[in-house]
Amino acid sequence: MSSNNPLSIRAFRWLFSTALVANVGVWLEWVMAGFVMAQMTRVPSLVAALPVAYGLPGVLFALASGATADSRDRRLVLLWSKILFLATLAGLAALTAVGGLSPFALLVFTALLGTIGTFSSPAWWATIHELVPERLLGAALTLDGLEWNVGQVVGPLLGGALLAAAGASTMFAVSATLMSGLVVFLFVWRGRQSARLSTPGVGAAEGMVGAVAAGVRYLANAPALQVACWRTIMFILPAGALPALLPLVAAHELHLGAVGYGLLLACVGVGSVAAAVAIFQAGKELHLDAMLGTAAVMSIAGTVLIVVLRDRYVAGLSLAVTGAAWLVSVTALNFSVQQAVPRWILSRALGVYLTVYQASIVFGALLWGVLADGIGIDKALLVAAGCLLPGVVAIRWLGLPVVSRSDMQVMARPQPEMVTEPEAEDGPVMIVVQFEVDIDDREELIETMEELRVVRRRTGATRWSLFEDASEPGRFIESFVVPSWGAYLRQRSRYTAADLRILNTATRLQPGGEPPKVSYYIHPDSVLAYRRIARWRRLRGMDRSLAHSAPGTANEAGDGQAEQP
Repeated sequence: MSSNNPLSIRAFRWLFSTALVANVGVWLEWVMAGFVMAQMTRVPSLVAALPVAYGLPGVLFALASGATADSRDRRLVLLWSKILFLATLAGLAALTAVGGLSPFALLVFTALLGTIGTFSSPAWWATIHELVPERLLGAALTLDGLEWNVGQVVGPLLGGALLAAAGASTMFAVSATLMSGLVVFLFVWRGRQSARLSTPGVGAAEGMVGAVAAGVRYLANAPALQVACWRTIMFILPAGALPALLPLVAAHELHLGAVGYGLLLACVGVGSVAAAVAIFQAGKELHLDAMLGTAAVMSIAGTVLIVVLRDRYVAGLSLAVTGAAWLVSVTALNFSVQQAVPRWILSRALGVYLTVYQASIVFGALLWGVLADGIGIDKALLVAAGCLLPGVVAIRWLGLPVVSRSDMQVMARPQPEMVTEPEAEDGPVMIVVQFEVDIDDREELIETMEELRVVRRRTGATRWSLFEDASEPGRFIESFVVPSWGAYLRQRSRYTAADLRILNTATRLQPGGEPPKVSYYIHPDSVLAYRRIARWRRLRGMDRSLAHSAPGTANEAGDGQAEQP
């Protein structure tokens, strides 16, 4: 198998093949659950609440899931997620078998599945990133979308047949069974250290709260990631109207049964698979803005055709077009996020993206469900199609970031030399850096320091400031605060090649290119400070003991004067 194909990598090949089967079960449950809900109720907002229940955990927990994947063994995160997913599906099948399924129960189980999927997704995407070289990342993400959408084709077909022939209980049980292969693989897989799924994140030393805070800080100081998030909202929120209202369109506008609904959803998967194959064959270069703009136009056309023509065959063709659009958009957005961040924050950045993605689906489903209650399904879909146009127009001002991966390469830096090494938990820590430049270089240094402020904040600083000596122009003091000494050492391990170029620019402005003077200040209520105080007290106690054991010594030292330390 070609070395330019991610499937030539054994670990990725096994992950892909087992996930291919598992995703048939995921789609089987997901899309047919919508039809089951549509059979139990005709209220549009209640049917639209199903994607809300699945997506809301992503809004609440996606950043925590990214922090978990960055600070824990990713294989175990994936393993436990898939085990719990399987168990939840089995519980849903058992509840349905005894006649206990209700709209409320279906919403609860859907929320559980959404929560489990939320904790799985960042670890899954980061694992793919770890298993393939950078040059194959785009192809690997396309293949990941392909196996996801093959499930979207086979799952609805199988689910529709099972629902019509054997009922919802059997359908949910088969969905759980299809997940078991991936669970077994994740349980037995170890592999070589260089390409294993057991990959503890580089943030393993951080606690959960600190890891989440680092993710929020990074987002606040990463313009490229912010652009990707805004573009996600501008596409996913309006495009999500069609999948949210599709069960009602199929059941009450097109008058389709379970098998017909399954065939309709299979058309979505066919379009997605065709788009994935086209992207994979297109080559290494992914023109992200062109992909996202094309996806928006395709989604508009497909939605309008479904509303205007109201024909089941046209609807199938239109859904194939919108399915292709969805695959193209998600591939472009996911790839842009993974390219825009270094590996130390990868899972948390993906968690941020997942939060925005799921929030767009959740609030979009609520919006379109309520709007459909008021003005009707057709008009709500037309309004949603119109809301996709601003995303096309905004490409000129909000282009998806294209970042060189060499700039995102983390560069190792030596630990600072200290007379006494502080404890990892000592802190807060203030680092003070003194820059001295010629007056002619003053403005350039200030501009460089503004870039450096973003770097310091992005990598862990909670506060940052810059001051110039009023009596000596050109002499600057930069100070920034990190929560602890351990956090500062982690910050030093997070600088990328692009970050260090900014720091080197500031250093180059120093006369003679000498490095700036750096001082470290640790809060007095720290382990190191208490240790020094305790040592001083012990020494003082020893001096007093010696003084008591030799009476008169103090007077003999010089007329009652204090002894020199």
